[in-house]
Amino acid sequence: MNSKGVSLVEVLLSVAVFGLIVTGLFGGLIYGQQSTALAGQRARAVMLADEGLEAVRNIRDENFSNLSDGTYGLTTTGNQWNLSGSSDITDIFTRQVVISSVDSARKQVVATVTWQQNAQRTGSVTLTTYHTAWTNQVGGGAPAVSCGTYCQSLTNPLYVGGACRATTAICSANGEVYESGGDSFCTEGASADTCCCQP
Repeated sequence: MNSKGVSLVEVLLSVAVFGLIVTGLFGGLIYGQQSTALAGQRARAVMLADEGLEAVRNIRDENFSNLSDGTYGLTTTGNQWNLSGSSDITDIFTRQVVISSVDSARKQVVATVTWQQNAQRTGSVTLTTYHTAWTNQVGGGAPAVSCGTYCQSLTNPLYVGGACRATTAICSANGEVYESGGDSFCTEGASADTCCCQP
């Protein structure tokens, strides 16, 4: 009787341990599948947000004045990107592009993609970039007509304006950066021959 009783207890313990192991394995498998699915969704959301930034870049390349401040979605017509509505939807993903002015020659662009990961959780990815009216650079599009417009046309680094100074030392004293390419616009006075750009 004692031997049979011990065997029954052992069987019950074995079944319980086996049940815990199987439950843990299935739980890990399900969690792993969910994690893989969420990672895939996030990767696709990042791709859509990056596509949004590149689409706005293409619109900027067509004409900087097309980038009006506001919240938009994106569409394509004849292989050309267009700003349309307030958002666009791809499968489970909703994308919004927000354009805002930094100054007269620069725009901030924020692309946000949201989606419902599960019943309790919403996913979100946001990417930000800046676009410049690069067609205003010297030698392309509308040429600069002053030291100030030359400085604003530069894309790297970006400047808010510029002023003609007598010497580069005055540039440094005013916290400005000397850019020799703008000297041709500083010819009004004999000593006004350096173009100082304002960060």
